[in-house]
Order: sequence, then C-alpha cells, then structure tokens
Amino acid sequence: MTVVATIGARRRWLALTVVLAGQFMASMDTTVGNIAAPSIQRDLGVEPGTAALAVAAYTLMYASLLITGARLGSDRGRRRLFLIGIAVFTVSSVVTGAAPGAIVLIGARAVQGVGAAMAVPQAISFIQADFAGTARARALAAYGAMISLGATAGLALGGALIGLDILGLGWRIVFLINLPVGLVVLAGAARLLPAIAVAPRRLDLIGVGMLTVGAAAVTGALALGPDTGWSRLDWAIGALGIAVVAAFVAWQRNQLARNGSPLFDLRIMAVPGVRPGLVALLLSGTTYTGVLFCVAADLQDHHGYGAAAAGLALVPFAVGFGIGSAPGSLVPHRRHPALTIVGLGILGACLIALGAADHLRPSAAGVLVLGAAGFGYGACFTPLLGLTVAHVRPDQVPDATGIATTTFQFSFVLGVALFGSVYAAAGLGRALEIMGTLACVAILPAAAMCPADSRAG
Repeated sequence: MTVVATIGARRRWLALTVVLAGQFMASMDTTVGNIAAPSIQRDLGVEPGTAALAVAAYTLMYASLLITGARLGSDRGRRRLFLIGIAVFTVSSVVTGAAPGAIVLIGARAVQGVGAAMAVPQAISFIQADFAGTARARALAAYGAMISLGATAGLALGGALIGLDILGLGWRIVFLINLPVGLVVLAGAARLLPAIAVAPRRLDLIGVGMLTVGAAAVTGALALGPDTGWSRLDWAIGALGIAVVAAFVAWQRNQLARNGSPLFDLRIMAVPGVRPGLVALLLSGTTYTGVLFCVAADLQDHHGYGAAAAGLALVPFAVGFGIGSAPGSLVPHRRHPALTIVGLGILGACLIALGAADHLRPSAAGVLVLGAAGFGYGACFTPLLGLTVAHVRPDQVPDATGIATTTFQFSFVLGVALFGSVYAAAGLGRALEIMGTLACVAILPAAAMCPADSRAG
C-alpha cells in the first residue's frame, strides 16, 4: 500500500511539473510580445498600431476563452484539452516565428491565445481535484510561481534572446523556442496525465459567442487604448464589450432558470469566499503587470537601460515572488487569510515607498524593496487563490477555475492599461503609489474571507 501510494504521489508531482511547464510558456508569451514589438515593427515594416495589435491578439483570445477552456476540460477531459491546447499553442508559435507579414503574424498570435486558453485552466482543475491539504498548498505555490516567473522571463529572457540574434533570427527566436519546449510538454503530458472518464454536456454555443465577443472587446480596448491614446473608438469598443458581457450574464441566468446547460454556472458566485477572493485577485493582480510595465519603461526612459537590461532588472521582483510563495505551503490553512492580509500589506507598503522616490533608481536599496514587493505579492497570491476556490464542490471546480483564471488574466491586462496611462501622464512615482494603494484596498475583501475560512479551519 505504501509503495503504491508513493508511486502515485510521485506521478502526480511529475504530472504537475508538466502542467506547470505549459503554464510557464503561456505566461511568458503574455509579456514577450512587448519586448519583441519594436523589432517586429522594423523587420516587417509595419506601423506601431499593427505591431501593438500583434501583441494584443494573443491576450485577447487568451483572456476571452479561459472560461470556455475550463468548461471544455470538464466535459471533454482535462488531459485531452491540455494536449490539444499545447499542440495548438506550439504549432501556432512556429507559425508566428516564421510569419512573413503582419496578417499571418496577427492570426498566428490569436491562435496561440486559443491554445493557451484551452490548456491553462486545466492546471488549477488538476491541482484542485488531485491534491489535498498541504500538498494542494504546495502545488498552488508552484503554480503561482510559474505565473510570475513566466511573465518575467518574457521580459528578461525575451530581451536577451533578441539581443543575441541567434542564427540571425532576431525577434523570431522568442516564439520558435516554444517548439522544443512544447514537444517535451506534449510527450510528458501524454505519458503522465491521467485520463478520466467524463460525461459530455451540450456546449452553450450562444454563451461561448457572447462571452468571447464581450471579453475580447473589453480586453482589446484595454490592451490597445494606451497605444492609441484612448480614442473614442476605444471607449466605444469597451462599452460594447461591457454590454455584451452583461447580456451574457442574463443569458446564463435564463439557462439556469430553464434547467439548461449554461457555459458558466452563476451559482458559483454565492459560494463562500469566491466573490471577495475574485475582487482581491483583481485589485492585487493589476499591480503585478503594472510593476513590470512601468518599471521597465522608466528604466529605459530615464536611466538609459536597453530592453534586455530593463527586463533583467525586474528579476528581483520575480525572485521575491517565488520566495514569497513558499509560506503558503508551510503555514496552516487556517492561517491563510492572515497570510494574505500580511502579504498585501507588504506589497502595498513597498510600492508606496518606491513611489515616494519618484524614479526607481538602480541601487541596492531599490533592488531590496522591489524584491520585498515581489515577496509580498507571492505571499498573498497563493493563499488567496486557494481560499477563493476552497469551498467549491467537485462539480463546481471548472466554473471556479474558469472565473479565477479569467479574473487574474484580466487584471494583468488592466494593470498595463491603467498604470501605463498613469505612467505616461504622471510618471512612475504616481503610478507606484496608486498600485500600492490598490494593494492596500485589496486587504478589505481579503479580510472579508476570514470569518468563513476560520469556521472551515
């Protein structure tokens, strides 16, 4: 019995490693396009808006299809959806890297986003279904670390690879590198991920269409607004997206009332911890990409850093996040609400302190405070994510997975749009101060989770 249990546990952790490698690739591609955009513009001879659209196409499809990806994983099998998603992501990465022009590039990036949206939601579902207790906390900590490390690697590693100009490929190498990694992930997933029997339900195609259009419109307005100066068209597209999302919610309620098969079961929002957890994830998540974007921009605009050097300067933030993720697996579950509040407090205080300096000057003190901010975010993110989905029933895991991944992915887009605009108008200091304030405000919904989780613990 002990030998069998040990082998099973080892297999689960190996499977998790494979799943997290897929998450790492998806996270890396959310930021690597920003580094590659200037080179793409020069190499293909396209306008800045076209290059920005190529960057945004991935995020648009990724963010808008996460709930659908989670539902398909539940109904068609997590293993199958993960394999298909990674295959689509890998092939479209190669097409992106070989793109002869803007149209192919934008289309391939969009398909990359589709592949990521199919694969990524299966990670939390896998953790929530196959891990429990301390093991689940450790798995969520590793998951959170991969999100941070992947996004930071997109800046640091992406800039370094472009600078090295390997085989004369320039920017193309940052997408082509997904081929060998994707093949390894596919081989590992095919061997290690368990095939679980499922009972397919009718897919709410109307709901899929409404959510995809609405989410893509909102995400697109946020992603392109800073580059276009927030034109009337941006505001109109964003407003249209909000209206379509509202119509989607009404449609899902109608499906529930008729005992239909909604794409997203709105009853998940009544589960203890879900609503305050999502609010806290949204508020704190905006600070993450806000820091990555604004600090990298400031180092280049005011300190003469190149793109690669600016990306490397953000490594302390990612390392701090990774170290900060560890306490979530060491502290008892009943203490996770308190850990979340402490982490948010550290994050907010450090960002406000950095903002008071107006510029993040390259210094030992600046590195330490930036690393401490990453530590605070890592300390709050892992337990916050776990608390958000802690009370859902097994049959609700896909809905919880979909809404949680959509929320923090949307927060990443919102962070760049909001704080990119603040940075352009008022400078890094004001942007960091607002980020720190939002992190402190996130303490309020996090604190609202304490009573329910205290009773559960």
